[in-house]
Amino acid sequence: MADIKYVIFDMDGVIVNSEPVIISAALNALHEAGIAAEKADFMEFIGAGEENFIISPCTRQGREDLIDELLEKMFVNFENSISEMKVFPSAKPLIGALKKRGFKLALVSSAAGRKLYASLKAADIDPADFDVILSGSDVTEKKPSPAPYLLGAGRLGAAPGSCLVIEDALSGIRSAKSAGMLCAAVTTSFSRPELKAENPDYIVDDIIEILELPEVKSC
Repeated sequence: MADIKYVIFDMDGVIVNSEPVIISAALNALHEAGIAAEKADFMEFIGAGEENFIISPCTRQGREDLIDELLEKMFVNFENSISEMKVFPSAKPLIGALKKRGFKLALVSSAAGRKLYASLKAADIDPADFDVILSGSDVTEKKPSPAPYLLGAGRLGAAPGSCLVIEDALSGIRSAKSAGMLCAAVTTSFSRPELKAENPDYIVDDIIEILELPEVKSC
C-alpha cells in the first residue's frame, strides 16, 4: 500500500461541474462572432483547458484575429452565469476531512486562473484550504502531459509516489498516472468503462468515498 501524504484535486468534474456553463459561454461568444461551433467540437478538450473551446474553432476557420476578444467574452459570459454552475456537495466536507487527517492538499487544474478562482468563490471554498494551487495559466504543458501534476508535487515538496490525485477526465487520469501518482477517478464526466480503460487505481461515484480508500483511511 502506497504511503500517501498528499492529495491533489482536479477542479472541474471533481469540486464543481462548470463544463455546461463554460461550454454555453464559449458557444455564445463564438456564435455572436459568426464562428460555427457545437458542443461536440469541445469534447476532446474536456479537462485540457477551456481556452481551446475558442482557439480551435477560430483557428480552424481562419479567424485567429478574434481569439483574444472571444476568450474575454467567454469568461465574461461564464462569470455572468456562474450561479448556474453545479457544486458537488461532497467537495467541501472531503477537503475538511482530509485536512483534519493531516493530508497536505493541492489543486491542479487546466482551467484558467480567472475561471478557477471564480469557481472556488462560487463553491464557497477558501483557496487557503489548499497548500498549492496551480491553474492552466501556470503551466506550459497541460494534461494529459504529466507536467502539471509533477509541478504540483514539486511545489508541495512531495515525491510523486506519495500523492493521490482525484480526477474525472480521461486526460487527467493519463496525466496523473504518467506522473507516477495514485489516481482515483470519479464518474461525473465519463462512464466507468471509459474511466477503467485509462487504468486509474480506484473508481468512485462520489468523491466522499475517497475517505474510505485504504491509503487515506489508515492515515
